[in-house]
Amino acid sequence: MNPYVNDAPAFNQRLLRLLRQLTSLGSLLILLSACQVREQERCVLLDADFEQFEAWGAPIPPFLTKEQAHSGHYSFRLPQGAEYGGNYVTTLGKCATVPRRLRLSGWVYLPNGRIRSTVLVVQVLCHGRRPDVWEGLELSEKVKRYQTWESVEKYIRLPEDLNASDELKVYVWHADPNGEIILFDDLKVEGWQ
Repeated sequence: MNPYVNDAPAFNQRLLRLLRQLTSLGSLLILLSACQVREQERCVLLDADFEQFEAWGAPIPPFLTKEQAHSGHYSFRLPQGAEYGGNYVTTLGKCATVPRRLRLSGWVYLPNGRIRSTVLVVQVLCHGRRPDVWEGLELSEKVKRYQTWESVEKYIRLPEDLNASDELKVYVWHADPNGEIILFDDLKVEGWQ
């Protein structure tokens, strides 16, 4: 009697299991390669944890504080009564290709609920070539808890006719002159196709 004849169902089961595993592995490799392509389409235009100033040996800029920080020692502080805070400017050419979408994210600390109208602004300056792009993340709509760090984010779709020379500007606009102190940390702007 041939031992392989009686073991045929078990062999077929093992073969089917092996084929399923190979199919699963192939699917996983396809997914991973797709993720890698998407990761290459992403670029970082701003990544600020506000820690980089300390090592330069110069005085710490007045907009930095150690009173609260989400990560590290420093955070960005918009003082009471200030209408504007900070200006980060770079070109869209910092990305390999001009992004079509942006993701603004960061952490906000509000000492109390009296922030009134405060906007984290993303603006693309086109220098008269076309109308500028202006998008704002209204903090009172996103932050509902106080005296704790809150995560905020906003997705922005960009027009298709932007150029690499167009400038991305990020700043805080505190429209109310009696607004309270606000702290920001770990601000990030990412671009995608």
